Amino acid sequence: MSKLIDSRLIGRTIKTLRLSRSWTQQYVADTVGYTVRNLRRIENEGTSSIDVVNMFADAFDVSALDILNGCF
Repeated sequence: MSKLIDSRLIGRTIKTLRLSRSWTQQYVADTVGYTVRNLRRIENEGTSSIDVVNMFADAFDVSALDILNGCF
């Protein structure tokens, strides 16, 4: 049985991680090489790109699997 990726959960998890560290959107956007506008879109609408998930996992020093599963 396969599990579908919940892109909105990914966005909420990224936002939760950012807020738990008191990081600004500008700081995270700069860290991953995105614009603040793109980060806002990801936080609000999510993403289904594993490459993007991996980029944020590296920035937050967590596993991509934790982001995919919303473990925060």
